[in-house]
Amino acid sequence: MQRNCSDFQIPSFARQDAYDFDAQADGSYRLFRELNQIAEEIEACRQRNC
Repeated sequence: MQRNCSDFQIPSFARQDAYDFDAQADGSYRLFRELNQIAEEIEACRQRNC
């Protein structure tokens, strides 16, 4: 069966301006805090080795 090509479909690339999430509600706050501590430790090591 042949497709109907009379209508040209354009994909939508529109995105939400912001994503609503509550980091404390799902327990990911601990993960973010740990990742931040790791980033701070890496930055401190970089500054010592300069």
